[in-house]
Amino acid sequence: MEGKKKIIIGYDLCEDFSQISCYSYKTFEPIPISQDENEEYEMIPTVLCLHRERNQWLYGSEALAASEAGEGILVDHLLSKLKNKEVIEIYGQRMTGITLMEKFLRRTLTLVKRYFPGQAITSLVITLEDMDPVIVDGIYTALAMLGIDRDRASIISHGDSYLHYALNQDKSLWLNDVGLFDFTAEGLSYYQISINRRARPMIAMLKKKDFSDTINYELVKQKPTKIGYVFENIANTVLYKQIISTLYFTGKGFEGSWTEDTIKRLCIGRRGFLGQSLYTKGACYAAKEFSGDENLNEFILLNEDMILTTIQVRVYSDAKTKELTLTEAARPWFEVNESIEVIPDHENQMEMILTNVISREVIRQRFPVEHLPERPNRMTRLKINVTCLRRDLAKITITDLGFGDLYPGVGVIGEYRMELE
Repeated sequence: MEGKKKIIIGYDLCEDFSQISCYSYKTFEPIPISQDENEEYEMIPTVLCLHRERNQWLYGSEALAASEAGEGILVDHLLSKLKNKEVIEIYGQRMTGITLMEKFLRRTLTLVKRYFPGQAITSLVITLEDMDPVIVDGIYTALAMLGIDRDRASIISHGDSYLHYALNQDKSLWLNDVGLFDFTAEGLSYYQISINRRARPMIAMLKKKDFSDTINYELVKQKPTKIGYVFENIANTVLYKQIISTLYFTGKGFEGSWTEDTIKRLCIGRRGFLGQSLYTKGACYAAKEFSGDENLNEFILLNEDMILTTIQVRVYSDAKTKELTLTEAARPWFEVNESIEVIPDHENQMEMILTNVISREVIRQRFPVEHLPERPNRMTRLKINVTCLRRDLAKITITDLGFGDLYPGVGVIGEYRMELE
């Protein structure tokens, strides 16, 4: 692999298997990183094993082999342990879910050094199926323990990875809408990307449908002859009257013998691709984008977790009135937590400006600033904080910070809700 200064990594972190890819500036696409250097590519089992005699942590296939040989204790379901804040004890060592995740990430990321010895990671994107805030925060904490902070690392959903993957392919593949069937052990999901080309920048909107109640991996194992019929009926229903350029298929559910003929029928008049590395490659494209090496700057990427509204506050600064952005549209609602500080100047109202990224509609809302102690003018500092309770509902919190030692702050003086759609 080439010795390029930028080390761009996409990491698909799943409960059963994980995959890593690095962006190649020779081939201009992500290339896989394997655990076994003699193998062209492999999925890495998301497991650890503490070797009894060597007191060494093993991971992936090595961990499975050591556990099967009775040489250590296997630790699996790392994401569940992180989510549930479990603490386990192994050979007298107490390990939290965050500590276990740090060990797994540390060991797996050393694989990259085999290809890029002595070079630091420029941009790392981890993609997850479950974007539970506890899991996300735990992974960020584990990365920080490795010296990889948020200026170099991001965590995105599988849906976001799919957006980055699909839009980094040849334009002929996303001439119209693009579909993805994801058939995992948990069940079947369908993602569809629709592109509004009239908007500037263009808007790529992702929508998801879950069919896990109808079809799941147990059906593959118990009734293999029935699975193709059930899946094809679902697919034909969801694709009815849709203008789809390309269909992607991923997940262990598509590993059966029924897959080939079914996909051929669904892809009549469409391009079709089956593979298991879409998410790690999509994360790798996203990492490249986040590093400043942009390819999708003509797009706004939206999924069903992202707010559609840019939120601004009207302030007076540098001898003129301006609209200061608190948060941009196209951010996951659960990541929104932004603050600014202002000094009121004979003002008892706050004006917020909401701009919908799709309709371009602008709404202005005013909120009273009340319950302030009596002080001279311009001797009060206020913190204005915005968070989101849902994708379509924001909360504005106003906190009195006082003014130095002269006027102590009194704390929160107001909370307001704003509809975002």
